[in-house]
Amino acid sequence: MKQTFQEIELTKLQPSLWNPRKTFSGPEFDDLVASVREKGIIEPILARPLDKGNFEIVFGERRFKAAVKVAQEGGEPDGMTIPVIVRELDDDQAFDLMTIENLQRSDLTELEEARSFKAYVDRHGDDGIPELANRIGKKATYIYKRVFLLRLPENILNAWGKGLIKYGHVEQLARLKDKKQILELFKDVTERNTFRGEVMNVQRLKDEINDKVPRLKDAKFDPDKAGCLKCDQNSDMQKDLLGDVGDMGKAHCLMPKCFKQKQNNWLIKNWKKTGYARNFGTNGFRFAEDIGFGEFQAFWKKPGKDCLECKDFVTVLTLSGAASQQRACIGDEDCFHKTTKEAEVTAREQVKSKKQSEPEAKTWHGEHFREQFYHEQIPLRMKEVGPREEKAKRLILASLLHSNDELKSWFGCTYMGKKVDDTWDRCWVDNDEMWQALESMKLEQIEEILKEAALKVALQRYFGSATRHLVGMHLGSDLASEWRINEEYLDKKTIKEILALGEKFEIFADKKAKDFLYEKLNKKRGKFTNCKKTELKSIFLESGVDLAGKVPEEILKVE
Repeated sequence: MKQTFQEIELTKLQPSLWNPRKTFSGPEFDDLVASVREKGIIEPILARPLDKGNFEIVFGERRFKAAVKVAQEGGEPDGMTIPVIVRELDDDQAFDLMTIENLQRSDLTELEEARSFKAYVDRHGDDGIPELANRIGKKATYIYKRVFLLRLPENILNAWGKGLIKYGHVEQLARLKDKKQILELFKDVTERNTFRGEVMNVQRLKDEINDKVPRLKDAKFDPDKAGCLKCDQNSDMQKDLLGDVGDMGKAHCLMPKCFKQKQNNWLIKNWKKTGYARNFGTNGFRFAEDIGFGEFQAFWKKPGKDCLECKDFVTVLTLSGAASQQRACIGDEDCFHKTTKEAEVTAREQVKSKKQSEPEAKTWHGEHFREQFYHEQIPLRMKEVGPREEKAKRLILASLLHSNDELKSWFGCTYMGKKVDDTWDRCWVDNDEMWQALESMKLEQIEEILKEAALKVALQRYFGSATRHLVGMHLGSDLASEWRINEEYLDKKTIKEILALGEKFEIFADKKAKDFLYEKLNKKRGKFTNCKKTELKSIFLESGVDLAGKVPEEILKVE
């Protein structure tokens, strides 16, 4: 491969259209301009010869741009020369060298890096990714993931490139396939909060997406036979590509339209066999998202006889299968009112007939006076019970279970041998049975269950991150001293962000980090900015630098 060293005029050098770097500004570029102004170009750029004595820059365009700016300041852009290594290269060789060199630099934006990966994949195919990964010191999944993100609409990518949204936002939006849904969520992300002036944080976006995508376990159809388990819109199938970004614990369908169609087809075919038909007596269903509140009439009393035979007598379901309205009429409103009125008249006549044949009874008296008695007596009795007594602990646990359906279901499955109802995805527990189970348990078991139940509530999503932080402190956890920068955290960060962490917490000033850089990574002393991301990670995690107390503000900031 023929190569020469030359001093070449700036006007004879031209940038390459293949260069993924599009940004030539900012503090780092200003520092480079200042260095060129003072010392000139120290490290030669690489170029290949073109026709008519011109040259195309393979790498070193930032240095070239800095030199052009200095020349323009001096008023002599035409006469200035810079050192250039000229190498005979074909298109493929030039493209590969340019890509590899740029990807090893620290100042590419995340979007530029992703587009550079895509350009390489477009040119070499997926088979070239392992070699690229090896040459730039990154995992193949890292490259696949960045290329995958470029499927998003261009306005979202532009917002990412400008720093209006974070990588985490892009990563979450890429989990979805429905463009309309993606754009709606993107709008939610970028609309600034009136009070805080901030975009939606990544965790909240993750929660929003989790609420919109159905779990495969909620499918009434067979996900395996339907091909869902191997579908690329199964969140489990995306874990290797995107990592477990949803943190959902269970597989979700990221294409709700497809899931809905399969759910719809199965329910139509099997409605009479479902728990809905058995429990509610309805003749069909509608999805809640397809029917407005004013488009159906809810049954608050027993349906009329004619309703039971009517096709418009339905159950309103959420996509996940929960009954948002057990019995509803989606037919003619006048018919609904007429039929239900007739049913009420019939019911009244039956009651009247019964009353005429029997002595009048006030059926509510018993419950009313019994309740009156307990509302007076229970508070009095509780005053006699110490907070650490067995009776108090048993009642506290019973009250906790009563107030939390998810917890009650857990108790029924774990301690009462109940089975999950496939229709509702819950263990249904009768209150009397639950109380009998609690009464039969020893105090030691009650105390352990109470402790475990409190833990489960504290870790429930709706408990809230800020309150969970208070619980952690209450139990003695010290976030500021116990949290450690780890590999997963660094994986989520860009090279720039890792370098900023190193400077902020004086990681790079530590002798262990300096020695590791020189002895293990074979880098010049103090040249941390020349490191690849994998090398920076190893400095943090393998050099022996003490990470105690080095906690980023975003971890400590509790909202």
